[in-house]
Amino acid sequence: MDDAQETFEERVSRLANYLNRAYKYNKPSILFAMYLSEFLRRDIEKSLTRVLDEQGLEVVRVDAKNNKDLPAFFSARNSGNNVFFVHNMEKGFPETLQYLNFKREELVEHHVKAVFWVREEELARICLEAPDFFAFRNRVVEFMEVPTAEERRPALVDFALETEYRSLDEIKRSIELKEKLLSELSVKDEMSSYLLDSLGILYGQIGSLKKALVCFEKSLAITQEIGDRRGEGTRLNNLGVAFTNLEKYELAFSCYLLARKIRLEIGDPEIATTENNINELKNKIGKKEFQKLLDTVEPKVEKIYHSMR
Repeated sequence: MDDAQETFEERVSRLANYLNRAYKYNKPSILFAMYLSEFLRRDIEKSLTRVLDEQGLEVVRVDAKNNKDLPAFFSARNSGNNVFFVHNMEKGFPETLQYLNFKREELVEHHVKAVFWVREEELARICLEAPDFFAFRNRVVEFMEVPTAEERRPALVDFALETEYRSLDEIKRSIELKEKLLSELSVKDEMSSYLLDSLGILYGQIGSLKKALVCFEKSLAITQEIGDRRGEGTRLNNLGVAFTNLEKYELAFSCYLLARKIRLEIGDPEIATTENNINELKNKIGKKEFQKLLDTVEPKVEKIYHSMR
């Protein structure tokens, strides 16, 4: 059956079956998943990971940008039940292609099971610049459809709001994917605001405070433009955290006060979070400095906020 005639679930199942058979018979499996949309790629990965986990296979995600000698990485990390998900292939060109072409036999020797996530132009370069490696492939499975906004919205909202990860690598991977998803959105709407806010939190977690600040400010501007009062309160609160981390306490306090005002007006239960952040700021700078801040900021909170941005 042609890929275009198969459902999304059937193609994911087909990828899982190739990998499971390779594991069962101790064989290599080199697969290419060609995709069009970053959002769809995330959905494929999530679905495929769930199926592989049920089959006792463990997914190892590999960034080709940071691991150009992929055969060496596979050999060092392969434990039999590992399935490598390789992304960012283009960022590893041309070195990655050279390693794969010259050391392709190692993938067979070590029974490597890998899915290379590629766009059409990346696959074309692999065919041209690493033809011997490409000849070792088992299958190319295509995911070239673009989901409609209605189809992707629930899953995208969940992903956009997701900010808790177990490791630094997971955080960086989420940042990369959310940046790509953001670039796919054609308009600045609620979804863009969600992604930007999430990116701000994630950048803050890895210490990129100025990038976090930029994301929060862009997200705030969108919520104000579309009239999302609850979202505006959330973004102002997060901006307060970012300014606190940058030790810009007047501006941080201004954001907290504005966030508290909005949350009080609309009855947002998250006002408790803002109150807690204000108390943390007070404890951080001390009662005396906090009182000075209160005297300075509270009477002209909006003016200070707009003048210091």
